[in-house]
Amino acid sequence: TKRDPRDFCLWKLQKPGEALFWESPWGNGRPGWHIECSAMIQAIQNQINQQQEQHSWKFQVHAGGVDLQFPHHTNEIAQAEAYRYATTKATTTTT
Repeated sequence: TKRDPRDFCLWKLQKPGEALFWESPWGNGRPGWHIECSAMIQAIQNQINQQQEQHSWKFQVHAGGVDLQFPHHTNEIAQAEAYRYATTKATTTTT
């Protein structure tokens, strides 16, 4: 339930009778927004990181109208930051 107009969800729970879903620690469901945008950006960024020594590429992440700033772009930023945090945390060792 939204408590504020600026709220958005990263994961939507499976509705009764909904055939498409993934199992997750948060319950069966699906990504709340356009996860494919975040996934494509990460894939391209990985390619750039691998080839950075050979090229001086600049990477513009995403564009769109002001009307998409919230919630679309805000959600994609949250998805990307959550992914980077999870992968960084998983690969970081503590002493």
